[in-house]
Amino acid sequence: MPRPRTTDRLLLLRQKRDQLDAQLKALEARKKQAERKADTRRKVIAGALALEHFAKNRDSEFGRVMFRLLDEYVVRPHDRLLFPDLPEPQAAAADTGGEFVRAGRETAAGAPPPAP
Repeated sequence: MPRPRTTDRLLLLRQKRDQLDAQLKALEARKKQAERKADTRRKVIAGALALEHFAKNRDSEFGRVMFRLLDEYVVRPHDRLLFPDLPEPQAAAADTGGEFVRAGRETAAGAPPPAP
């Protein structure tokens, strides 16, 4: 049996390398997808726990902090609709001269509030 030529062997090795690269990419993508799913599940579970505790203990320190954080960071109107206890953003905007400013943000005396 004749020995393969160097160019044929190089071509064959490059093809194998390309196949291995494709397999590596597929495995890495699957791993990344599994990590994203686990992270999303963790967030759903933690969020459900926090919301359940908030619903049962609104007057606790946790309840007050949770409300303040929701009011501060849930700024888009369609997101705020998911939390009926939060005031509408237009009410907050009317108090600031038409600009919506996140609640709880402190500014230096006389300095304008940070842009959202």
